[in-house]
Amino acid sequence: MTLAFISLTANSQHLFGNPSCANWLKLPHTEKTTWLNAFLVPLNLTNVSRKKPKEDKFSKMQSMDSVVVYVDGFCDANTEEFASVGAIKFLDELTK
Repeated sequence: MTLAFISLTANSQHLFGNPSCANWLKLPHTEKTTWLNAFLVPLNLTNVSRKKPKEDKFSKMQSMDSVVVYVDGFCDANTEEFASVGAIKFLDELTK
């Protein structure tokens, strides 16, 4: 039981922090998806309430796969940055 808790705690830093792009590229797909959901959903709600777009494209996405691919590409090209920068760029492009 204790070992399971330690293992869970060790991995939680990736889900709730702001991973560097170098670390992002090493994360499993499921952790990337979970982190992106936790980061972008509230950010999108703030964005939608501020900008009032005609259509909320983010909430209509069927999966986070395209976001993962976008942030992977951003991080591959910008290893000194953070994953959050790539995620925000994705959301900005989606909501133009």
